[in-house]
Amino acid sequence: MKTNQKKGRLIGLLLLLIVVAGIPSVNLRGLSTSMAASPEFLNEVFQKSMQMRLAVLLDIVAGALWLVVAVILFPVIKQYKKGMALGFFSIWIVYFAVIIFSNISHLTLLSLSQEFVKAGATDMSHFGTLGLLKIEEYFWAHYMAIILYASAAWIFYYFLFKTQLVPRFLSAWGLIAISLPFIACWLTIFDISVSFYFFLQNGLHMIVLLLWLLVKGFNPTEKEAQPA
Repeated sequence: MKTNQKKGRLIGLLLLLIVVAGIPSVNLRGLSTSMAASPEFLNEVFQKSMQMRLAVLLDIVAGALWLVVAVILFPVIKQYKKGMALGFFSIWIVYFAVIIFSNISHLTLLSLSQEFVKAGATDMSHFGTLGLLKIEEYFWAHYMAIILYASAAWIFYYFLFKTQLVPRFLSAWGLIAISLPFIACWLTIFDISVSFYFFLQNGLHMIVLLLWLLVKGFNPTEKEAQPA
């Protein structure tokens, strides 16, 4: 039980590092589909290329940390149900692959902006279309990554709910909070606008969960749960 408690605190620390890497990554990314409406948007991308490269680095670091979390949790979940553990770990591998692809899309946009500036181009029609497509490619990959992230997190919260390794209100809140961005991304794919609040609950829950894990770890008086 002490081992599980230490693992819980380690997971809390890793979640904290993910937040520390993830928030600056979002702030530094600087991408939006609306920016392509400006005739100078590739110049803007070029001017912000260094901060965008830093965003790419931080995003990949955060994705790699999620893989570390998956590796640590795999044997814990496996004790409860092997199939659940395999599904959980497999989703995180695919998630990381999508994260890599999305950041490659962003890097190719940076390369395009360099070529645009180097050529001294004044006609945005060709370059602008390619730039918009790269931005769209990044965001569609990003939405798919969120869907995968939400799927893996839902498995984790369900596991926590069944085993009571954390208080049930935390795991139940997690199940609800992570379902909202999952739904929001699918609505976006079907061209239905969604509110930012669909995503806000998940961030708030993660902060509360990581603080709980840092202080308490997993419940050392874990109750046995029978696999469903």
